[in-house]
Amino acid sequence: MIEALSRSHLQLPADSHLTVTFFSEGAFNKLYVVSTSDGGDGPGFPQYIFRATSPVEPFYKTASEVATLSYIREHTSVPVPRVIASSSTAENDLGCEWILMERVPGVSLTDVWSEMDLETKSREAKVIAGFLRQLRDIQRPFPAIGNLYFREDIDASNGAIRVVPTEDERYILGPIVTPYMFAGGRKLRVLRDLGPYSDDAEYVAALAAAEVEDMKLLQSPDAHSYSDFDEDLAEDAEDIIEVLSELQTISTELFPSHPCHFTLRHHDLSLANILVDQTTHKVTGIVDWECVGTRPSWEGVYPVFLLGPEIQDEVEPLAPGDADDFRVERWENWEKMKLRPVFDRELGKAHHDLDARDEIRREFREQLDWVAISQRKVKNWMNGYFERHRQNQSEAGW
Repeated sequence: MIEALSRSHLQLPADSHLTVTFFSEGAFNKLYVVSTSDGGDGPGFPQYIFRATSPVEPFYKTASEVATLSYIREHTSVPVPRVIASSSTAENDLGCEWILMERVPGVSLTDVWSEMDLETKSREAKVIAGFLRQLRDIQRPFPAIGNLYFREDIDASNGAIRVVPTEDERYILGPIVTPYMFAGGRKLRVLRDLGPYSDDAEYVAALAAAEVEDMKLLQSPDAHSYSDFDEDLAEDAEDIIEVLSELQTISTELFPSHPCHFTLRHHDLSLANILVDQTTHKVTGIVDWECVGTRPSWEGVYPVFLLGPEIQDEVEPLAPGDADDFRVERWENWEKMKLRPVFDRELGKAHHDLDARDEIRREFREQLDWVAISQRKVKNWMNGYFERHRQNQSEAGW
C-alpha cells in the first residue's frame, strides 16, 4: 500500500521501478525509504521517506508537522524536508496517518561526530546556532504558545478549535502537540486544555491540570479495565495530586498572566536529527519536526547535543583508540563546554545572561516531568525554592 500511495503521489508510470524498504522506527512512527531505482542515490534517482504514524494525537500531530515544515521552508533557509503528500486522518487505504517527504541527503551527525576535530565541531555549532537564530527572528515573535497549522486545515476539520492568527495569514497557531499531553495514551481520555495559550501561566497550568486529570482517571472505579492501567502509579496518585497542588502556589509567583511573545523551538535537536555531508561534514538538513511548536524562551537552553556539565579543569585529549568510557565521556563533556560559547556568540544572546527567574521557570517545568516518577525529588526542589525565596525576597524583582 505504501508503494501504491508513493507511486500515485510521485506521479510515476505504472511500469516504472519503485522499491519500498523499512528504514527505522521511533516511539510513534515507522519510516520507510522509497526509491525510484535499485537503491541508487545519484541525481537521477531521488529517494523519499514515507512515515506512517500511530494515532497518538489524531490529526493534530501530522497536520501540524506538515504545516511547520512548509512554514520553515517559506520563511527561513533552514534545510528541512519538502513534503510531497500527507494524510492527517486514518481514513485512507493505509489505515493510518502518514507523510511522504523528500529524503534529505547525508548521514546523521551521530555517525561522524567522534571523527570530527573541535574546529569542525565549532563550525557546525555556529551553523546550527544560525539556523536557530532564523527561527527566533521570523518576522515578529508569535503571540501564543501552540503549534502551527494551515488555516484551511483547521477550518475544514473543526470550526470550534481555538486559533490565534500569525503574520502569515495562510497559517494559524492552534492546539499544542507535545508528548506530555499524550505519551502513554491515558491522557487522550481525559479533559485537556490544548491551547493555544496566550501566556506562560496558561501553559504550565494546562500541563499540570492534565497530569491531575490523569491521576484522577487512575483512581476511577473502572481504571483497572484499561490496558494501560499502572497499579504503582495509581497507588501514588493521591500524593501526586497533592504535590501538583503545592507546585501551583509557586506557579502563580513565577508565571505572570500577561501577553508574551514566543518562538519556534525544535525540542529534540540531537546529533541524530542533524544530517551532514559524510565527506565535508557540512549540514545538509535538520529532520524530525513532529511536536515542534512555539514555546517560551526560558524552556530551552541549548540543543540536546550541547548539554553537559561545566568542567573546571582542562581535560587531556583522548589518545588514538582510547575507548575508556570515563575518559571518553569526560572529553566529550569538555568539548561541549567549549562549544557552548561558540553557539552563544552566533545566536547573539548568551544563555548565562538570562534572567535568574528564567532558570527557576525551567526548573519548575522539569518538576512536572518528575512528579509522577519521584514525588520526594519534587518536594525537595520545592523546599529549596522556598528557602531561596526567603533569602532573596528583599532583592528587586522577587
